Amino acid sequence: METRIVEETGHFISAEERSRLLQLCASVVGNKDVAEDLVQETLLEAWRHADALRDPGRRTQWLNGIARNVCLRWLRKRGKDMARLVWLPEPQDAEQTELESKLADDVDIEVELERKELVSLLDRALSLLPEETRLVLVKRYVDESPLAEIASQLGLNANALAMRLHRGKLALRRVLTTEMQQEIEPYAVSAAGLAWEVTPLWCPACGNNRLLGIRDPEQGELLLKCPQCSPGADEAVSTNQISALKGIKSYKPLYARHGTWCHRYYYTALDKGSVECEDCGTVQPVTICHIDELPEWMLRYPYNLKCRWEGHNCVVNTACPVCQMACTTSLEGLTMSLPAARQFYREHQRIRTLPTQEVETEGRRALVVRFESVTANELLTVVTDYTTYKTLRIERGSR
Repeated sequence: METRIVEETGHFISAEERSRLLQLCASVVGNKDVAEDLVQETLLEAWRHADALRDPGRRTQWLNGIARNVCLRWLRKRGKDMARLVWLPEPQDAEQTELESKLADDVDIEVELERKELVSLLDRALSLLPEETRLVLVKRYVDESPLAEIASQLGLNANALAMRLHRGKLALRRVLTTEMQQEIEPYAVSAAGLAWEVTPLWCPACGNNRLLGIRDPEQGELLLKCPQCSPGADEAVSTNQISALKGIKSYKPLYARHGTWCHRYYYTALDKGSVECEDCGTVQPVTICHIDELPEWMLRYPYNLKCRWEGHNCVVNTACPVCQMACTTSLEGLTMSLPAARQFYREHQRIRTLPTQEVETEGRRALVVRFESVTANELLTVVTDYTTYKTLRIERGSR
């Protein structure tokens, strides 16, 4: 059937028209070999809808319109992954737009201009990202290089590359929704599963609000924010993407699994002084440092971790220099991962974290973190060594 149509189109169009369409398609997609295929597709479209041409005097414009739609359809398909990164609306498919409805040139021009504007916005957004982040995004989503090839070129394993791509997409999204928010707003749409939603979890920091969350079971991603503790658009109280969370869809099981993972990961790291990167296996040291001392590249994460740091602004941190996988938690967050603290939270649902206090006990400096129930007269006290964050004792009683 297709052979017969190709033969028919040979009589339908002149060599001059075909050459002109080839130049047009090549100028749009930037690839002569691809343009050859798109010209053939254009001819098939035109042949099938020949009755849509009401005015033979507009044949050139009519063919140009079909060719532009075919090229844009190809570009949309090629760029759909990048469009999803930034929540851009997919333009209506050309096949659904009445091609026969005269293929109005003005409409075609507007679609093409919009595509060019979006490409320009993405180029500018990419230019604001760190070089290594921009590199992996361009190689994967612009050059369409295979994952294995990119990993080999950059000396990464598949897991590390996947993590870097994911963080790169989040970073790009952050740029577009902060620095370039006003410019991207006309194109943005809300995306189910990417918008903050109310969870059944109460914020363990203030105890006043239910946490807002974003979850992605396929990626093992869990983001949490509190309207009071992290009110900014780019602020969160917890950002995670770990394999232990993959496949879990509900927030309470996600939070429970996250707490178990944190306890194992951070306390093992603190006990040994180092820990293996869960993405690439590189052994990395664990540090207890001021938040201002974190590696500069960590400060460019899509969401700024913000909670009630109070006066003790130190965090536990592991940062892999190979795949840029980083894990960071506050003393309060670390303490919250203790089995006794998680049990206290399960029992009371609504708790608040009191300001951390520095004390002296057993001849050493120590930090005291207290969790109190909002609904009952109960208190959990955790005393931690000031220097090592080793748990010294846990006490449970009344306020």
